Amino acid sequence: MIAKEGKTERGLRLAELLAAVSLATDLAHDVPAESALRDSLLAVELARLAGWSEPDLSDVFYLALLYHIGCTGAVAAQSRLGAGDDVNVRRWMSEADYANRPQLMRIAMTKLVPKWGPTNWAPAMAALATAGRDLPEALANTAEAAARLSQRLGASPRVTASLSHAYGRWDGQVFPSLPSGEGLSATARLVHLVHVAQIYHQMGGPDAADEVVRRRSGTEFDPELARLWLQNSHDLLRNVALDSVWDQALHIEPEPHRRVGPVHLDDICSALADFVDLASPFTSGHSAGVARLAEAAALDVGLDSDEVATIRRAGQAHDLGMVSVPNRIWITRRALNPSEWERVRLHTYHGQRILSLAAPMRSLASVTGLHHERLDGSGYHRGLSASVMSMPARILAVAEMYQSMKEPRAWRPALAPDKATRQLRDEVAAHRLDPRAVDAVLLAAGQPRSSRRSERAWPAGLTDREVDVLRAITRGLANKEIARGLHVSPATVHTHVLNLYGKIGVKTRAGATLYAFEHDLTDPANL
Repeated sequence: MIAKEGKTERGLRLAELLAAVSLATDLAHDVPAESALRDSLLAVELARLAGWSEPDLSDVFYLALLYHIGCTGAVAAQSRLGAGDDVNVRRWMSEADYANRPQLMRIAMTKLVPKWGPTNWAPAMAALATAGRDLPEALANTAEAAARLSQRLGASPRVTASLSHAYGRWDGQVFPSLPSGEGLSATARLVHLVHVAQIYHQMGGPDAADEVVRRRSGTEFDPELARLWLQNSHDLLRNVALDSVWDQALHIEPEPHRRVGPVHLDDICSALADFVDLASPFTSGHSAGVARLAEAAALDVGLDSDEVATIRRAGQAHDLGMVSVPNRIWITRRALNPSEWERVRLHTYHGQRILSLAAPMRSLASVTGLHHERLDGSGYHRGLSASVMSMPARILAVAEMYQSMKEPRAWRPALAPDKATRQLRDEVAAHRLDPRAVDAVLLAAGQPRSSRRSERAWPAGLTDREVDVLRAITRGLANKEIARGLHVSPATVHTHVLNLYGKIGVKTRAGATLYAFEHDLTDPANL
């Protein structure tokens, strides 16, 4: 699927797509954005110092970007240890030497235990007692998930194989099923060292990075690679930008740059859907279900092929920002407190931000960021109103709501289709969801359409025909043009115009158009 092409050849640049993916794994670990990109920079430079070939440098670059792509596969064990806060566990346990039990206990007691809370103390203590067994198993789950997801994202077979060794140790401890020493993938050995060193560099600077490499040389780390790091670390770290490294990391990708066809966006988005949904049993298959409903609904309302592809991919990637939300929030049965709700509310922002950085995904970002917005401005994260919501965004919002209602949650069972349908109809009546989008999604779900168009009560007592005329006015059509489109006489249109002006309290077409914007009476399909 991946073609290695020169700069002049066409295609999407795989590195740009996977750089965006790496931002999601940064988010899942609650580490500074672009941490994985910094790993890729440092790893490529260290491999160059080691005299590795260009193909090896390319493998190092991609392995660093995808190092944590399987992290959602270990949520269950991490959640037990963190009293539901798997994100916190991933962050703090990334720095640990898993063969050093006193260090593990110190990290647990200083970083995790203070966040448990009295109700979680007993189960979390039980999880801590078995952490020596459970954490290696969790990392094995992470490695396997990473290998499988990386294939779909476009990684080479060598990178995929290296991911299965990503957490292996030079001394062979902790993971007896993996080889040790030279039997471990050299690419994995180098990237693992750089990753840990970079974590300590973020916390304590170059000296802290050197100290952990020196201390773990010959046990966790390849001693020769550790020696090379210690000889060159300050120069390596000095050359990494202090702010964004996005452009710097993409520039350092070894030639030839890997490129993919536009269809590979489907593979990327499908893998992202599973990456997110893997984090919770409540979301199993959620993103794929949303994508199917949204795609079918988009076809039903007559969107063009590009818009249909965009909404399908947006449906797959819409919950990307959810990896920032701890599992304890999804398994609680009580109402969320303000802090918890804020983390949920911001997941749409995080997903939109990540996708917007890669040029081929920007069209998705503008749709995914709106999937919890509502036409009356009551949604999140921006509280936008109808005038800025395109039809793809309206359809995605409905598809996400219907799919979610069909699925069980910790605080409620799955809703029957008829009850979910009634709730969508109630949202239409309250002017929060678009009626055409609701009809299209319900048809895609095998439910009946609205029995009559007038089920929606138009504001100011407007009739269906008056709304048709008002929508035509917003498109700048003259009375004669409106008459031809509606198959009526110009005199009839003139009467409708006078009547609707009186009802909505305006005197001009500009006033009528603004009223239509303010009350969501435009026709999104014709904007």
